[in-house]
Amino acid sequence: MISKKNFIFLSIFAIFIWVRSSCCEGVSTAPYSEIEFAPGENIVVFAPHPDDEIIGCAGIIQACLQNNGTVHVVYLTNGDHNQFAFKAYEKRLILSPSSYLKMGEVRRKESTKATQICGIPGKNLIFLGYPDFGTLHIWRDYWNVKKPFTNFLTRKNYVPYADGFSFGNAYTPENIQSDIVKILKNIKPSKIFVSHPADLNPDHRALFNFVRLVLLDCKDLFEPKVYCYLVHARNWPQPEGLFPDKLLKPPDVLEKSGSWSIFYLTEQQKSNKILALDCFKSQLIGRKNWAFSFVRDNEIFHNIPTINFKRSNGTEISFDAHAQEAVSDEESLKHSKVYNLKLTYDQDNIVFNLSFDRKVLEKEFGVKLYVYGWKQKVPFSLMPKIIVDLKLDGTMYVANGNRRISTKRVELIQNEKFYTLKLPYSILENPEFIFVGGETKLGMLTLDFFPWQIIKIE
Repeated sequence: MISKKNFIFLSIFAIFIWVRSSCCEGVSTAPYSEIEFAPGENIVVFAPHPDDEIIGCAGIIQACLQNNGTVHVVYLTNGDHNQFAFKAYEKRLILSPSSYLKMGEVRRKESTKATQICGIPGKNLIFLGYPDFGTLHIWRDYWNVKKPFTNFLTRKNYVPYADGFSFGNAYTPENIQSDIVKILKNIKPSKIFVSHPADLNPDHRALFNFVRLVLLDCKDLFEPKVYCYLVHARNWPQPEGLFPDKLLKPPDVLEKSGSWSIFYLTEQQKSNKILALDCFKSQLIGRKNWAFSFVRDNEIFHNIPTINFKRSNGTEISFDAHAQEAVSDEESLKHSKVYNLKLTYDQDNIVFNLSFDRKVLEKEFGVKLYVYGWKQKVPFSLMPKIIVDLKLDGTMYVANGNRRISTKRVELIQNEKFYTLKLPYSILENPEFIFVGGETKLGMLTLDFFPWQIIKIE
């Protein structure tokens, strides 16, 4: 016979074990809001590459269509830069520029087949065809320039896919912006699903920026709800492999930043997602376990608001850095890391405070900050695109786009673990919003990056 005292003790111990095991299994207790669809909703899924729409949004797509809604998928690129996957798929060590273009067509066909499984008709797929692994470079460095970006592998500087939406368009940010404006003005979606600004793949970060830019441009015409899905993050998802009854939770580095929304898949939706993912034969070689890690009980989406920055009261904004995918965990530990970036205001300047985890000793170490202004009735291409390149020795390069400007108006204070940069607000020509991003470099290698943020200047 168990005494009342022992019974209470065992009950408490059992609850403790249950809670502990739940935490160990990584089941999040965060208060997620559930995504629902009204009958007949019109949504757009933006995909940086063919397969991202299925990885991040296969359940969402099916749910909207099953509720008599309409889904369009807009592909920024045809995914024609995945060298290792293509060489394995083609069983050749060397591929020609035309071979990469051929693989872009292969990936288009794979996505067409995969989205059909989810119920999307081919006429609702919009392939822009801009350069895979080049769109973030275009976003950062090619505004208001005469010579467009050239793809290293395909040798093209324009959209080469004859049946694509943007065929013949030069690889410029203005063209990407214009194409997305046309598409959204025509569709006027109630919800948009787009890649995450903290995604380790640069095309994913670029697409987020272009979509948010267009939504600013069109904010008086429509204002859809925006959900961000994540595909590439370090050591995520866990466990790796097909576990359709496990919950997908955000990476620890992102879970507490902002709010998250969740969508629970039915068994049929999960089965269809598996079939759809299996269509991407060119991409699954050596990556199947990782890809099928996204077939879970749910899909998750980050709700990233525009940040309000009040000039009058010295509002402080803080960002965390993310290690770049190309840098291994072991290699990353060898170098100084920016663990935080803070923005403050002191009358005439936006102040950037960068804190490092240890003394900065590497001679080739540097920090790059990007601050791009937006103002209503002024074309974004003509607004200042301020780039600040800081070096360990205290040298500083400041440019507006590709045009160097004087550093006399920019103040830099630094020690071994802390940089303070004062950027005059007037240099940005008094914008209403700013796009802010950054990265740390070791020579040409990117160590860490700050996800781009859209900040409203009040």
